[in-house]
Amino acid sequence: MIQQSQAQRRKRGVILSSRGWQRLQDAEQHLAEQNNSGKPYTLEQLGELTDLSPNTITKVRRKRLAVDRQTLELYFNALNLSLNPNDYISLDPEIAIQSTLRRPLQGHLPLDSTLYIDRPPIEQLVCEEILQPGALIRIKAPQQFGKTSLMTRTLSWAREKEVQGAVLNFQLADANVLTDLDRFLRWFCAVITQNLQLPTRLDDSWDMIFGSSYNCTRYFENYLLPEINAPLILALDRVDVIFNYPDIASDFFGMLRAWYENRGMATAKVIFGSTSASWLYTPLRFTYRLS
Repeated sequence: MIQQSQAQRRKRGVILSSRGWQRLQDAEQHLAEQNNSGKPYTLEQLGELTDLSPNTITKVRRKRLAVDRQTLELYFNALNLSLNPNDYISLDPEIAIQSTLRRPLQGHLPLDSTLYIDRPPIEQLVCEEILQPGALIRIKAPQQFGKTSLMTRTLSWAREKEVQGAVLNFQLADANVLTDLDRFLRWFCAVITQNLQLPTRLDDSWDMIFGSSYNCTRYFENYLLPEINAPLILALDRVDVIFNYPDIASDFFGMLRAWYENRGMATAKVIFGSTSASWLYTPLRFTYRLS
């Protein structure tokens, strides 16, 4: 009975949350600027500062292996911080279950979340394909199956390869935007431009004599892609919203198909998530189903 109780205690512990990790980093940097000539502290220096071993400090910083709460308190206090409940995640099974019941998972998970479930080889295949010229990828799964989280992780990985990225969730489109193709594509261009932190210059590329899909394509070719001077990934979430507007869907997905076939748009890559069982209006090379 005593051995079982000790084994249960060893399984319990805490790891840093994203918020706690950020607070530690900021405090370490601030202290290093004041007391260490601006140089980052080594593990040995942090050990002297916190009375913790370099191995324990590494455990804390990697956020994978649990430590006891007192260890985090020593670390935080040494950096003139107070440990708050939001700074750590408890791995005590009972506390974890209660926390999950109080706050059911919604939306995408943070990049460092331990709750994200890898589905090999999907992550690797998506990362490999998204770097191909003119890549066009569809991720299909029911709600809360990790589509947005997978797209977010793919985008983060691609940015490390010096690829620009923009995220658009079609649930944010107002109803009146989805009733007119020209209004919809202008909104689409404006949101992507804002994501890239560029000034909106729609009027320079928009001439109604050419039609909305052509104008949208020209906006990307003549302005956005040359301005960022890098490959661009468009992460489009909840595209199934567009299926409710067949007139817009037909032209919009037809335009994406044309981008895929157009060498001039080879640096624009599209990855999107859908919960709809309906097939897209254009055939795609790669469809990944999460289950």
